[in-house]
Amino acid sequence: MPMRILLVAQNYHPFVGGVETHARQIAHEMSKKHHVDIAAGNFLQKKLPTRLAVLGTSLLVPSYPSYQDGPVFVHSLTPKLFDRVRMLPIALRCVPKLCSLAYHSLNRFGYPWYRNVYLPKLRALVQGVDVVHSLAGGYLGWTAQEAAKRAGVPFVCTPFCHPHQWGDGPEDIAYYQKADAVIGLVETDRDYLVSIGVPEEKTHVIGVSPELPERADPEEFRKRHGLEGVPIVLYVGRMMPQKGAKAVFDAAPLVWERFPEARFVFIGPGTVDWFQAADPRIVFLGKVSFQEKADALAACDIFCMPSLSEILPTVYLEAWSYGKPVVGGMAHGLPELVEGNCAGLNVSQKPPEVAEAIIKLLANPELRTRFGENGRQLVCQKYSVAAVTQALLTLYSSLLESRETVAL
Repeated sequence: MPMRILLVAQNYHPFVGGVETHARQIAHEMSKKHHVDIAAGNFLQKKLPTRLAVLGTSLLVPSYPSYQDGPVFVHSLTPKLFDRVRMLPIALRCVPKLCSLAYHSLNRFGYPWYRNVYLPKLRALVQGVDVVHSLAGGYLGWTAQEAAKRAGVPFVCTPFCHPHQWGDGPEDIAYYQKADAVIGLVETDRDYLVSIGVPEEKTHVIGVSPELPERADPEEFRKRHGLEGVPIVLYVGRMMPQKGAKAVFDAAPLVWERFPEARFVFIGPGTVDWFQAADPRIVFLGKVSFQEKADALAACDIFCMPSLSEILPTVYLEAWSYGKPVVGGMAHGLPELVEGNCAGLNVSQKPPEVAEAIIKLLANPELRTRFGENGRQLVCQKYSVAAVTQALLTLYSSLLESRETVAL
């Protein structure tokens, strides 16, 4: 029987990001058989300094209109002029605290205003809804949860928790504990949620999906960048320490001792000085188009991103979709995802260790093929958009059935 589903997200397409992509994928897939609406903050707060984020999203950020995105309607929750006027007294009280409070403390301090503005909007949106699923935490998740509880609607949340970095503070834990279901992206993600106090019976494991164009052209990519006939080690991600770009860069000379013909291609935003006067076997492309990234993934021999901070990196899933082995990092859950599925190797960010894994794969084409094919099968079975969406719908249905049973 068709359900009415409300998805809540901090931002939604055309805003760009992993959560935004996930929200759009499942929304469009669910809408084939169910009615789906989106409630999104659609805040441009990343353009503001961190300590001004709370004040900025309230007063300085322009309102984003609601709009239709194909089969789903997106209700933008950015405050209107009247809301901003109502907010002014609280905003002024925040000003003296800007220099003394961290971002999350400011977020808590400003929450009474957020609640006053957004709770009426969300309460209106949950009327007649069967399930509310929030991909947002913080004030937006808290308010969506209150709206769902008041309406007697099952509430699901996906925390995207990064252990000891984000999403595991006292308020976060209390928020998860009050949800009807909490989703971890991989088993270790769920285990961590249980370890911080989320009831095990409320936890479930449902991943995310890669986003890929209809086709990729590896031969054209190689030709375009002068890479015909050479092994390619590819890094795709921001040029930041936790992602491991520098570790891959520093591993290259060690790999060249064994495979001097190997080329290292780096794709992703960020300005660093490593690439100035670098060996010509290092190719830095910076930020590229969606299609160019897919062509690079299809063209490479090894995908390497030894990240220290991930849950379920979609770029690994993208590489596996093209049958490529992954050299992944040691972030919480990544060894389980990569080596646990015999789809690659996990390493620290020590350049010799990164180089050793790359050399092992370059020296063994059969191992590369086996890892890549295992990854491809893993994506097809667990991480395709259809598989992820069906798992979510099954969860929603079970929550509704449980409510009906209790009512009887």
